[in-house]
Amino acid sequence: MERATAGGRWKEQQQGDDGSHFDRTGQVVGSPALHKPVISTTCRTYNDVSIKEIAPEIDDGTALQFEPQDLHIEIGQGTINTDVVSDQGIRALCFVMNNVQSLYLHDNSSIAPVIPEQTTSTRRRGINYRALKCCRVERCPNLDTVFHTNYDIEYYFDQLETFSAADLLMAHSIWSRGTIVEAIDDVSFARLRAIHLSMCPRLQFVLPLSWFGTLSSLETLNIVRCSDLKQVFPVEAEFQKRIATRYPNGMLEFPRLKHWYLHDLSSLQQICEAKMFAPQLETVRLRGCWGLRRLPATDRRRRDGPLVAVDCEKDWWDNLQWDGLDVGHHTSLFAPHHPAYYKKRLLRTTPFSGDDPASLVQ
Repeated sequence: MERATAGGRWKEQQQGDDGSHFDRTGQVVGSPALHKPVISTTCRTYNDVSIKEIAPEIDDGTALQFEPQDLHIEIGQGTINTDVVSDQGIRALCFVMNNVQSLYLHDNSSIAPVIPEQTTSTRRRGINYRALKCCRVERCPNLDTVFHTNYDIEYYFDQLETFSAADLLMAHSIWSRGTIVEAIDDVSFARLRAIHLSMCPRLQFVLPLSWFGTLSSLETLNIVRCSDLKQVFPVEAEFQKRIATRYPNGMLEFPRLKHWYLHDLSSLQQICEAKMFAPQLETVRLRGCWGLRRLPATDRRRRDGPLVAVDCEKDWWDNLQWDGLDVGHHTSLFAPHHPAYYKKRLLRTTPFSGDDPASLVQ
């Protein structure tokens, strides 16, 4: 059986049980659920937005690499309709999205969510992205929520390792608030290592913690110029109560979290709605996050070893709140480094003050 791919070439294919088409490499190239053949067979590597404006000394290795996997979907310009209603269409769509290993969505103005909520929440044929390892979304101006989730169906995103998004002008969230269950879930998002976000001005939160688990593999959090962002990880009330009463010191542990890069997040109040414990935290770099008042607690034995390096404005550092050394939340566990200017001095300077701008450099 043959079918035209998005690039206009013809490939010999085989048909899956649910009507999805695969080429001989196993790559998804088309589906009856998609009204137009917009899924590309081309695999390339894309680099994330540079964050050098945060701190010039940041190594290029902090940029997130997107590496297409064997089963890869790329959706670009054009019109795509994933709001299918027929049983055959839903089966095909669920089959494709539950088997795809990498997803690259870009330059598409017809998509509001990647998959409509009523499709992802169908109990008989739910979409949980069980095989997805890496995802990149950029320049989709009408995208409101990238993924809809419901944790009462089954595990979600248990293979996902990296997620990046850029230039999503209307997005309010990356993952939605989902229906929760009280059972322990140590599978969903258990392999997620890195989240990189840039230029999502209306984003209010990233990933609600709606399941009784933790982001046990998260190492890097990189967020730049998301001016409406208030919380990265809001916590559902039921989970919040459990953390406060059953977790050590009432803190949610992020056991592998090592690096924060946060820049120009003027509305940010909290990284996580629960207090955080990050025993392996190494570097924190922040600019323009004046509403953030807390760093995570860390291993109090750091006093005898390497401290957490914090590159931040001095005024921001001076206004942080601390819980004490006994819970690993004390200034002695961190090594702050401040830029050459101070915010207060800049705010006090006006065009009529007569101050020489060069005098503001320390």
